Amino acid sequence: MKRKLVLAALILAALFGTAIGFGQDSGPGPATNSIVSATTGATEIQDHVTLTWTGDPATTMTVTWRTDTSLTSGTVVYTRGSSLSGRDTQAEATATDFDTDKGQFRLFTATLTGLSPNTTYSYRVGNGDRWGEIHSFTTAAPKPRAFKFLVFGDSQSSTSGDAPYGQWRTTVQNAYKANPTAKFMVNVGDLVNTGQSAEHWNCWFAATTGVIDSIPEMPVLGNHEYAGGGGPSYWVTQFPVPQNGPEGLKNRVYSYDYGRVHFVVLDSEKAKGDSLDPLQKWLDADLSASKATWKIVFVHKAPWEVKDGRSNEELRAALCPTLEKDRADLVFSGHDHGIGRTWPLRDGANMSKPSQGTIYFVTGRSGEKTYKNLSKRAWNSFFFNPLKQPDYLVVEVNDMKLTVRTMNQDGTPIDTFTIDKKADTTSDGIVQ
Repeated sequence: MKRKLVLAALILAALFGTAIGFGQDSGPGPATNSIVSATTGATEIQDHVTLTWTGDPATTMTVTWRTDTSLTSGTVVYTRGSSLSGRDTQAEATATDFDTDKGQFRLFTATLTGLSPNTTYSYRVGNGDRWGEIHSFTTAAPKPRAFKFLVFGDSQSSTSGDAPYGQWRTTVQNAYKANPTAKFMVNVGDLVNTGQSAEHWNCWFAATTGVIDSIPEMPVLGNHEYAGGGGPSYWVTQFPVPQNGPEGLKNRVYSYDYGRVHFVVLDSEKAKGDSLDPLQKWLDADLSASKATWKIVFVHKAPWEVKDGRSNEELRAALCPTLEKDRADLVFSGHDHGIGRTWPLRDGANMSKPSQGTIYFVTGRSGEKTYKNLSKRAWNSFFFNPLKQPDYLVVEVNDMKLTVRTMNQDGTPIDTFTIDKKADTTSDGIVQ
């Protein structure tokens, strides 16, 4: 018997390659006992189930998942309510084969249309013979005046040790557990440390299980999504987003509306060189055309940095005049792994009223990487270096007020900041 067990183990090793166990950390959410192998990690069992929007958040939802290449078809079955029935609606998925550094897997994507606003749906993905777990999501209200969403700074981490991306897992699971009514989430870039590595993405997706299959992830490209050679092919392929960006930058640059807020997502790696003019022109046209009460922009690299020895002057010159002219209220960024909020800025000067400029917010870090050489600058009304534990942001929009709560990974508060658009004030008060 012992000899047979050894033989079976050798056969499995030959088939699947050397494997490294994830282990399990003490944070909430699903266990991370899955395996990072010498192959892609994809099997005939559906995984990496992800929600995004490519259309109206009130009436559509886009679902993406992964399998190995043995499955040739994919379907989403869905219905209103908390459980599926025999009268479920079906949506057929399109399949895309994707070559990775560890082999090929297959991605399936289906957009559910004609959904009812402000309604909870149950769904699962499969192919008729094999089905995944049942998940649920809630569509947006037609014109919600109040809602909240989550923002995460850089989640990039290492794949070594007993719990690869364990800090990120604890951060995202804690954030969603504490804010189960959040409507969606945004990672402001550098989701992974090596963007062209299947192993890093396997760890990232394993950490988010139970979250991004319940609320949409509307991500931002970071410089590390380009790391590992070539363009950001993993990011572009795995996250379907609105296709309204400028030519040559679709999938990387986009915008969407949720309630009374217009959101814009930029690629800071492309805010330079020969792509500068089309990006500027698109940003100007997009922001100036919006009649939304609030305009919020996401870009990975911070126009107004907090890291010593780092200056993003080229990015600042490329984007800030347009952002400020077109009255962007808030710009969220990452890259510096610290938390820094500016006064309202206009042409590099600190202003007292939010209507007079744009507020730039560096969001910290949700993964394991830290920098010690961070410091408060003349443009900062608030600064904090999250060396002890990662952090996340909870953004609440309530009609003419917007509140950003910055939280430690364990849920203890770091800072609360409010913009009152009607009174034209912020909780920071007057510039000193």
